[in-house]
Amino acid sequence: RETQLLPSRLTGGTMASLPNFDRLNTEFYRNQEKAHLEQRLLFASIEGGGQSWLCLVSEGVNPPKTIDSKRFYTTVKKDGKTLPRKPLAVIKDCVRWLQGFEKREGKLASIGIVSFGPCDLNHASEHYGKITTTPKEGWQFTSVVQPFQTAFRNVPIGFDTDVNMVAVSEYMYGGHGEITSSSYITVGTGIGVGMCTNGKPVHGMVHPEGGHIRVPRYRAVNLDKKLQLPWLDKDGVDNYAGNCKFHCKKEDYPFPCVEGMANSDAIADRLGIDKSQLPDAPDDDPIWDCVAYYLAQLCMSITFLMSPEVIVIGGGVMKRKTLLPLIRKHFQGLLGDYFKNDIYHKDIDKYIVQSKFDAIKGDVHAGVMGGLELARRVYELSDKSRLRAQQMKIEQLNEILMEKTRQARKNGMKETSKGSHSIVDDVVKGIGMLALGLGIGVGAALTASSLTAKKDK
Repeated sequence: RETQLLPSRLTGGTMASLPNFDRLNTEFYRNQEKAHLEQRLLFASIEGGGQSWLCLVSEGVNPPKTIDSKRFYTTVKKDGKTLPRKPLAVIKDCVRWLQGFEKREGKLASIGIVSFGPCDLNHASEHYGKITTTPKEGWQFTSVVQPFQTAFRNVPIGFDTDVNMVAVSEYMYGGHGEITSSSYITVGTGIGVGMCTNGKPVHGMVHPEGGHIRVPRYRAVNLDKKLQLPWLDKDGVDNYAGNCKFHCKKEDYPFPCVEGMANSDAIADRLGIDKSQLPDAPDDDPIWDCVAYYLAQLCMSITFLMSPEVIVIGGGVMKRKTLLPLIRKHFQGLLGDYFKNDIYHKDIDKYIVQSKFDAIKGDVHAGVMGGLELARRVYELSDKSRLRAQQMKIEQLNEILMEKTRQARKNGMKETSKGSHSIVDDVVKGIGMLALGLGIGVGAALTASSLTAKKDK
């Protein structure tokens, strides 16, 4: 088609007329933009948790329109016992379910995988896409991304920690107003911290692991001395050793970290019950004040190190409604008068908050939103890459045509008649209009691609 735009002296054939570039390009790219905006974008979110893995497919992200979802558990009951499943079996269940979904509903636009950590997020690493040194037995160095890449070769796939992408989704869709930074804490089997600045998750050398910072031990204040609690010593200090094998239980330099002192297992250990019974523990049990103290220390450390505009706390343990007010109380006590900002004092209920997604019924919660937002981002990145590749081809074609024109001028092309413009001028004009039209078209497509990233201000 390109040679038809050139006159006969450059093509060796008969003279070809120059088409109306403005009309052709405008109509073509208007149709391209319309098709881009009207296509059905199916984003898949894979949320990998310690207890279960949740697969959800949504049409769009803001707001999400759930098409289908399925949860796969990491344990199985057999002969009255709860036994762990093999990690690869759980992941393959997710892959097969998504393959079945594609057969029923159509091709996925992209997949966002968010998982408990630590994870290797470095694309240059031999362990990229794996859960690495997790305390969850059997899951160390489990390959998460590779099975999805094998099954969905032409689908963009993103991978990050669950808490990092929840921090991003809270920044994007959490309803926290005009903010530039956010932090998310999950409290459950483990304690994870995600951070977001200017819409981007914080990675650095690895990624944030705030759940493993060292914390001073809890000391009970104004506690009824008649209460004989086995996890408090005679001075009212928490004597629980902690359950983190990497820090609390290591032989050299042991220290209490937030996760080892305040996760669901640590709470159940102190109460002498199975963690499945935690919902039955009374709200006025002193254990909740202890847990709140450790989480308040984590919030204070995040505040001093990052100074986010909001800290969102979620996870299974945070379903205990009495915890959030206790965390805020301890946070203010630890902070003292160091900062005078109202947000840390009279507006504390706007600084340390729970996610609005926790109140939504169904599977669309904070973790799933993180996966959907990651899927949207990798789709947009691949879409822009494709359009930029097209733009580069256009530029290369432009250079070839211009070089042919320069060679034609050099070879002494003359005017066809006195007072008339040269054929070369027609070519130059045509090329200029072609480049302009194609450039505008690609620009319009790039603009259309970015429309999915609008925030709900």
